[in-house]
Amino acid sequence: MPELWIPYGSVETLVTIQAENLGALVDPQPERPTIETERLLAALGGKASLFVCDSSPPTVEFLRELSQGLPAASEARIFSAAPRRIETAIPGLKGRLTTLPPPVSPGDELTAAEPLQEEGSKVFLATPRPDPLFGIVDARVQACLNWVTHARREAAKARREMEPTPFEKTSSKDAMDRVASGIGGSKFVDVMSRGGRVHHVLEDAPFDAIRGGFLSVEVPPAKAIVVGSGGTGFDDTLSSAVRAAWSALSGVRRSGYVLLMAECSEGLGSTALEMAATGRITGDGVRRKDMYVDGIEDILYLSKLREEYDVLLLSGLPEVYAKSKLGLTTARGAGEAVGRLLNKLGRTGKANVITRAGECRLESP
Repeated sequence: MPELWIPYGSVETLVTIQAENLGALVDPQPERPTIETERLLAALGGKASLFVCDSSPPTVEFLRELSQGLPAASEARIFSAAPRRIETAIPGLKGRLTTLPPPVSPGDELTAAEPLQEEGSKVFLATPRPDPLFGIVDARVQACLNWVTHARREAAKARREMEPTPFEKTSSKDAMDRVASGIGGSKFVDVMSRGGRVHHVLEDAPFDAIRGGFLSVEVPPAKAIVVGSGGTGFDDTLSSAVRAAWSALSGVRRSGYVLLMAECSEGLGSTALEMAATGRITGDGVRRKDMYVDGIEDILYLSKLREEYDVLLLSGLPEVYAKSKLGLTTARGAGEAVGRLLNKLGRTGKANVITRAGECRLESP
């Protein structure tokens, strides 16, 4: 009986599926690339600024290598969206990280944080991930979402329809690229991931190059699919887990069964989901064109996921939110979740297993 380990937060959880029920297994494994930092270290000379857009393990791994080449007397400033996480992972950077909260802007104007408007070279560092709104959230998109007011609103306005389209360049992605192009002296560095480790690094890469950096696998659709978002940095919130799930759904038949495994240690992950979980927004509110709440597309993607598949969620979210308010079927542990799935499959039904959906691009044969 195969025993599969799927990332769940900072640990891995055991999933046991009988051999006759196991379909395709997609389990990205880390490799040992040569991490080259010379060009970026040169770019960070003088009064350059480094913006660390996320705290995923690949981003932290590359930043650790990069920081070893930065002399203590370097004038390079380092900004982070999650400074405490970075300092915990890289103690040598304690005292060197600067918190950069989103700027405050009157009205609906797009306003970049002050350091983004200053002269001098700027390097933005992030680990790309698939996304149903942008196609891919790369360093350009993440920089805007972190440090430009109303960026997510602008991205949502750029699309006439909100059908989930992971790995397809969308008008929302184009809108963020235009905003990012207005940041003077910028270099965007994307750290491609395998098995939660650095696989390779792209500098100022176009969309297709980043898309090609994901692990591409042909997977015949099965009756069910087990989806792991990828652990810490990929499954921290329900929003990120749902968005990652859409990259794997070509591996399951319509109306099939989806077991989504995500720790959600930081909760729901968007204002819209929090409002839905507390009854402050309804389906009618979501459909109103004159109303926008940050992350409102999360509700649409979650609703569509529930409508088209039989979804079971294994997470650390309080059941009152996940089950009672968001309408998700939940399980208290991996054993219970897999047991329910196997009962629905029957003796001959197949389940595909994707351990790290945030690193994969699944395609049907």
